[in-house]
Amino acid sequence: MPSVLEGRNHRLMFRSYLTLVGGLLIVALVLDFGFGQLQSRQESDVNRWLESTLTLVETRLAITPADLREQETAAIASELGLDVSLLSRDDVFINELADTRLSPLVDANGDTTYLHDAAAINAIIRLGPIVEPQESLLFRLLPPLFYLSIFVVVGFWLRPLLKDINLISSAAQRFAADYREPLATADKTTELQPLAKNLDEMAARLSGVLRSQKELIAALSHEMRTPLARLRFALAISGDQADEALKSKLAAMNDDLQEIDDLIASMLNYARLDHPDIEMHWQNIPVRHWLTKIVTKSQTDRIRIEACTAETLDTVKMDSRLMELALSNLLVNAMKYAEKAVRCSLAQDANGYRLTVEDDGPGIPDDARESIFRAFVRIDDSRSRETGGSGLGLAVVARVAALHGGLASVDASPDLGGARFSLGWSVQGGPDGSKRQQR
Repeated sequence: MPSVLEGRNHRLMFRSYLTLVGGLLIVALVLDFGFGQLQSRQESDVNRWLESTLTLVETRLAITPADLREQETAAIASELGLDVSLLSRDDVFINELADTRLSPLVDANGDTTYLHDAAAINAIIRLGPIVEPQESLLFRLLPPLFYLSIFVVVGFWLRPLLKDINLISSAAQRFAADYREPLATADKTTELQPLAKNLDEMAARLSGVLRSQKELIAALSHEMRTPLARLRFALAISGDQADEALKSKLAAMNDDLQEIDDLIASMLNYARLDHPDIEMHWQNIPVRHWLTKIVTKSQTDRIRIEACTAETLDTVKMDSRLMELALSNLLVNAMKYAEKAVRCSLAQDANGYRLTVEDDGPGIPDDARESIFRAFVRIDDSRSRETGGSGLGLAVVARVAALHGGLASVDASPDLGGARFSLGWSVQGGPDGSKRQQR
């Protein structure tokens, strides 16, 4: 189970990682696009500066006598700090359809030369070549290093969070399996230390409450057995010397004592099944003999129980002692509410084994089908001996199902019309093998 929790935590952190990294990458790409737009605007500004400069050069040469233009061109080049020369229009192919008179030429070295068609002097002004600055390797690696840093920084930020979540999840899983082991994660966590401290304190208080509750239930149940035994003994002695009317009242009192004794037995069974140290004894049990034995013990003169199993099902892997307790509780519950018929069956399907008990009684309302398996929940508020109960029998069934790694459920019986209780567990057997499949 811890590996499953760690896998879920890893998936959670992986999704968070992708969300953060994806968000940062989107921001980076938007900024990169914005910088690209600014750079294109800067290039446009440079082109306008070049056109303006060359236009001024053309104007200055236009007012210079033709025989002095070479000297004036050299003077302009000296002033600008760039190579400026004049070319004959016959030496250059002029595209009459060009949208601009500024034509950049890039040589093999990456240097740029600009040609300007100066109609005023009937010549071509050449500016350049202008040596392009060489980009350093670090400058070229800067963008990929920036994007890589996003992954690294976010990863380092999420790593301690993942470690803390795995630690707290594992401790919580251990506490759920054994309430006697409170959480102790505050000193081991870093980023989530306040949360871990609060959870540790809550688990410690909850552990104390559970311990006290279970000890109280066990102590009361055992201590009540002794006075009940004395009362039974006293009733038995009194019954020998009583008349018929008194014997009837003593018999009713004895039934009340039996009801209290059954309640104590149910409480002890429920407390024992809910103890962390309970051990499961898995065995391959011959299904027909096991089912027939339990059904025979539960038979009454009022209602006969029909038992059936699949012909191909010979053995079932389970803890026979606990499953017998669960089946007995289901049969007792069905016998209370059944009119004429109770059916018990054990079969195997694609999900595993399924033990079913159904009756022809009034059934269970839809809104009570989930809560009925909780301890001390009773659908019928009657306290009569016929239908009254402690509300622990079905809670014991649900606990036995959980110990087998399965699930107890209830719905309507399609054949008998009453309630159909089902207890299913995996073929592999055990909580690890069954993976607690929902049925």
